[in-house]
Amino acid sequence: MSDTTNKSIRTAQAKRFWDMGVGRKLGKTSFAAYLTDIPKVPADPLTDDTAYPYFILAEPRLGLKRLCELGGVVFDGNDETFIAYDKAHREFTQPTWIRIQDGRKNRNRTVRDCRKSFGKDERGLTALQGVCAYLQHPTVLSEATQADAHVMDLSGSVRRDGRADAASLELWDGQPELLCHWDGIALPLCGAASRRDCKAL
Repeated sequence: MSDTTNKSIRTAQAKRFWDMGVGRKLGKTSFAAYLTDIPKVPADPLTDDTAYPYFILAEPRLGLKRLCELGGVVFDGNDETFIAYDKAHREFTQPTWIRIQDGRKNRNRTVRDCRKSFGKDERGLTALQGVCAYLQHPTVLSEATQADAHVMDLSGSVRRDGRADAASLELWDGQPELLCHWDGIALPLCGAASRRDCKAL
């Protein structure tokens, strides 16, 4: 991939968050100022990765609740609703590039089983990372009422008041909604999404 393409990916995904109002909420007065906070595209995602086909900028600085509000994702909770499943799934504190798969390959498997089967460098997506994935690539979800329905299980985040409930992101009548469900049930429309981290330049 050329340096021009590299820059265009960085600019396009940063612009998506800027257009939602993320930069202004962070006190940035221009897109150029916001873009200076966005890290360069790492070297290793510049080649195709069929196992993790989506290249995502995770933007955690406003927190989950505010990001959902700006992105039009229905979420009845707050920034305390979900916690990390374990230390390996602690949320990023700064904008970070990740490669993800959307969970379609894991449909009809429980979140518990998926966690056990993840590779050494594989992590379940958190709720915030899942929302970022949808905002950058809406095709990671499919309408829940359609034959090809797909819900992303976000196994890196669990409900604070009930660790057996994992976060999930679904699409109903065109409206994305962040919910949760029991990690021991296998559903044909649900599959655990996962990520691998990208090496910095």
